[in-house]
Amino acid sequence: MTQTVPAPDETAQPPSGPDQPERARRRRFWGMPGWARDLIEVVLIALILYIIIWNALQTVRVEGTSMVGTLQDQDLLLASKVSYDFGLNPARGDIVILVPPTDPTRDFIKRVIGLPGDVIEIDGSHSPTQVLIKPGGQGPWQLLKEPYLPQPWTTQDYCCKPNGTASSTPEPLTIPQGDYFVMGDNRNFSSDSRAFGLVARDKILAKAFLRIWPLNRFGGLGSGPTLETATTGSALLPLGGVLWIERVRWRRRRQRRRAAAAARHAVS
Repeated sequence: MTQTVPAPDETAQPPSGPDQPERARRRRFWGMPGWARDLIEVVLIALILYIIIWNALQTVRVEGTSMVGTLQDQDLLLASKVSYDFGLNPARGDIVILVPPTDPTRDFIKRVIGLPGDVIEIDGSHSPTQVLIKPGGQGPWQLLKEPYLPQPWTTQDYCCKPNGTASSTPEPLTIPQGDYFVMGDNRNFSSDSRAFGLVARDKILAKAFLRIWPLNRFGGLGSGPTLETATTGSALLPLGGVLWIERVRWRRRRQRRRAAAAARHAVS
C-alpha cells in the first residue's frame, strides 16, 4: 500500500506568542530597534518634566544679610513661581522674591508684612519696636509678633509715609489694593518698603519655601509672624495723635511760664 504524505504548506506562518506583534511593531518604528525607541521615549519624558519644573520652580541664591534671622548669606533656596497663580495672592509672613520699584534690574528677597487693605503703623518709641496692623482696615490694632528677628530694631523704626517709606513719627497707612508692604528680617540692615515703598502685586515673582543648601540647614524656612491684640495706648489712639497732643500741651506750658516771667519782671 502506498501512503501519501501531504507536502508542507509553504505559505504557513510560524507560531507566534502574544508579544510577537509588539516586537514586530517596534522593529518597524522608524526602522529602529526596540531599545532605541525606548531611549527616545525616556528622553522625551525627561524633557517634558524639565520644562514643567523649569516653569514652576526656580532656585534662588541669597546675597547679603537682610534676611539674617531666617536666611543666611549664600543660602540656596527653592522657590515656586506658580504659588500665586490661579487667583492666589501672597499671605502675611510669606518670604517672596520681588523686583523693587527703584531698581527693575535686581531681585530682592523679603518677607510680606502688610497686605492690601491693611492699616499699618510702626512705632519705634517702644522697646522692642512695635508693628501695629489693622487687618483689612477693620477692628482694633493688632501687634505683630516676630520671633525670628535677630536683634533689637533701632533704624527706620517709624512708619509710614503715604508711599510706604519710613517717617519720623508713627503714621498709620492704609495699603492700597494691589500693593504690599515688605521688610527684611534683619531690620537694621535691610533695604525694603521703608526705603523703596510699597511693592505692586505684579512685581512679586515667586514664593521661597525650601532651603536646599547648605545641607546641614536643609528644610523649611520656619514659622511666620502672628497677630495679637495690642494693649498699648496705640491700640486706642494712634501714637501720632498722642505725640501731637503732648506737643500742644508743652507749648502751652511754655507760654504760661513766659507770661508769668514777664509779669514778675513788670512788677519789679
